[in-house]
Amino acid sequence: MSEKYQPPGGPPPGYEPQRPAATSNYGSNNPFRNGQAQQHQSMSDQPPSYQAPQGPPPQWNDQKRAGPEDGYRPPPGPPPAMQGSHSGYQPPQGPPPSFAGGDYEAPPGPPPSHSSKGNEHAPPPGPPPMQNSSEPAPPPYDPWMAVPDNALLPPPPSFKQDTSPTANADYDDATRGHTWIRNNPLWQPRQHDQQTLTRISYGDVRLTTPPNTKNVSLESRRPGQTHIRTTSKCTDTIFLSDIPVYAALSDNPLMTERAKTVYFEIQVLAMGSNIPGSGDAGIAIGFVAPPYPSWRLPGWHRASLGVHGDDGRRYVDDSYGGKDFTHAFRRGDVVGIGMHYQIPFQAGGKPRCEVFYTRNGKREGSWDLHEERDRDQEEGDVTGLEGENDLLAAVGCFGGVEFEARFKREEWKFSP
Repeated sequence: MSEKYQPPGGPPPGYEPQRPAATSNYGSNNPFRNGQAQQHQSMSDQPPSYQAPQGPPPQWNDQKRAGPEDGYRPPPGPPPAMQGSHSGYQPPQGPPPSFAGGDYEAPPGPPPSHSSKGNEHAPPPGPPPMQNSSEPAPPPYDPWMAVPDNALLPPPPSFKQDTSPTANADYDDATRGHTWIRNNPLWQPRQHDQQTLTRISYGDVRLTTPPNTKNVSLESRRPGQTHIRTTSKCTDTIFLSDIPVYAALSDNPLMTERAKTVYFEIQVLAMGSNIPGSGDAGIAIGFVAPPYPSWRLPGWHRASLGVHGDDGRRYVDDSYGGKDFTHAFRRGDVVGIGMHYQIPFQAGGKPRCEVFYTRNGKREGSWDLHEERDRDQEEGDVTGLEGENDLLAAVGCFGGVEFEARFKREEWKFSP
């Protein structure tokens, strides 16, 4: 079916009207000529109106042209042959002017004259998934920063417990302990005399009882050894070493450039009914940075850690339930606790520290002092334990217990 040609409205873009030339058939003095000339001049000031040529242009075809309404749809996306910067090419709407009819299919890919710069493919916003433009560039490779061959991936963090499954301290005692800690800041490390440093190196250390302590019997039978027995009426009590087992100004790896290990053992001679987990008595071993409240066990407050024998959990500045770690102490066990300080991997860092625990001469467990913890978690602060403060050996107990503490290397079952 044909359609009637309609010329476009208005003159073509390049049309310029032409004025007719003046005639010269009359003399210059002819009045008629002068009058006609004036009239003709006034008429010639208005250009003649444009008249479209008659009939359709030569390339017009009276067949109806195919278009989008006749079923043509441009293919989705760029043509298969278009890659890279050509991905933005879109075929023009409708068939070319010379198309005679039928269903038109656009040829694949852009025409040869299509410029990749005219309609370039826009990359997706942002960096590729494997790159984050906000992150700083990685540091240059340093072979001395490599992880040691014997390093292991850290174990998953232990879950914090709210209460102990065996025995829990009185709430008022805990409140008094926190108040005491707030009112008594940590001591600064001291420069110890040579006699004290010699005693530390030889393990000539003994435990002491807090002032006004009742229901406790303490005896030092030989250097580096302390024997303690308590009655069933003994409340939470801590026994601290008379001198530091770690002297920060002499042992800190940041100053000495060598590793340092502190360690001691106790032998459990009796603990309540001697039924593990009964909760009627308990012993805890650990370390504290002084000062520390005398009625609180190691690991319950600032700058202290401990492994508790009644529930087998470990505590670091945690007055709640600790973290599952080992099983309860038994009568006859020889248990030990140590801290191994090492030079940090990076200059300016704090010494690395591994806390380890032994039972009957064998290493039974350990954890990284700087283990990961929740940002908003109050428990687990290691301030005072990172090598910058003097540390005392600490043994806590409640109920009727009996044990012997040993600080001399030759009497240990485990060799650190």
